[in-house]
Amino acid sequence: PPPGAKLVGLPGPLYTWMGMNTQNPKLKDIRIRKAIQRAVDVKSVLQGAYSGISPQAHGVIPVGVLGHRDSSKFSYNVDEAKGLLKEAGVSNLSLEIKALSGEVEQVTAAQIIQANLVDAGIDAKVTVVDSGPYWNLGLESKGDAWKTLEMWIMRFRASPDPSDAIQWFKKDQVGVWNWERWTDPEFEDLWNKGLVERDNAKRAAGYVRMQEIMEDTGAY
Repeated sequence: PPPGAKLVGLPGPLYTWMGMNTQNPKLKDIRIRKAIQRAVDVKSVLQGAYSGISPQAHGVIPVGVLGHRDSSKFSYNVDEAKGLLKEAGVSNLSLEIKALSGEVEQVTAAQIIQANLVDAGIDAKVTVVDSGPYWNLGLESKGDAWKTLEMWIMRFRASPDPSDAIQWFKKDQVGVWNWERWTDPEFEDLWNKGLVERDNAKRAAGYVRMQEIMEDTGAY
């Protein structure tokens, strides 16, 4: 940098996750989805795909935005993952993770997750998809790809209001951008209340709870 310059690092309004189609026959059982959650070593993904720079997410609302969630209710635990799969009566599970072509960090993340899942006894295939077909994967208006969609790496951008980050996971987004294809009455109620609540503390608590509901689906 030139003399006198100062480099400042600020959190960006982006969030990245691996999603799971809750309506896919292989992933309908929540125990299977929760097993996958616990089988993924997020720290290794952040280190290998993002050079250890990106912070670990615990929800879709980014750092610095009202309603940001700073912890999760589960952690990386291969033994727990194996136990959940056994409880679900599942063995020899084979899945596909789709990633966007040209997004090196997302493809790398998928490959690291692929290796993680092997440790839990899950065989995962990574499929890299070109931009056009990729963005149509979960859209019912674009064909039937959503019916066979299993898992994918996704990144969205958000504005400084929490409603912007979380709006894509509502009931009316199933078949549009809610590729995980779940609905929840409490989530919908909190969404409506969040749009009119003027107390920032109450509003933040509502959005934190919405992210807990998302986590509890096992789909992220």
